[in-house]
Amino acid sequence: MSDTMNIILIVSFSILSVLMLFRWFKNRGRVMIQDQQWSYIRILFLIVGLLSILSFVTVPNNSFLDYARLTVMVVAVSAYMIVRDGVGEEGLVSGGKFYPWEIVRAYDYKELKNVVEVYFTVDSTNEKKPDEYTTKVLDFSNESKDILMRFLEINLGRKYTRMKKKTK
Repeated sequence: MSDTMNIILIVSFSILSVLMLFRWFKNRGRVMIQDQQWSYIRILFLIVGLLSILSFVTVPNNSFLDYARLTVMVVAVSAYMIVRDGVGEEGLVSGGKFYPWEIVRAYDYKELKNVVEVYFTVDSTNEKKPDEYTTKVLDFSNESKDILMRFLEINLGRKYTRMKKKTK
């Protein structure tokens, strides 16, 4: 791999790993009910980490930048894997970012074959666009469904709303 590409990957994954480790330290202990571990993005990120290790093994002449790239990519993948989404007493964590229950406008859920999808409508935290909101989707295992439903009823009981399905 060229030195320029190695430097770009080192800088990119260094920033990502620092960001994810910071989010992990900040949100550690806030999640009581964790989401489904193996989402598509987590599997894709794990594949990227495994491919970086594979490139290290298959290329015979590795430079210092190759070793640095490998180290940074493995740290970034590990940091991303330890940051878990879910719900807790104070609010929900999605993508490593914490949202307190006060800014959750509504929630809904859908039971699928293997998971329970929970949709949270979250008010904007941007002062320039206070009327906007986003929808966060978390997948929980069916094994934790009863506990999750009781937990949401206690923390967000009056905010349960059937959300309209998007039609194309």
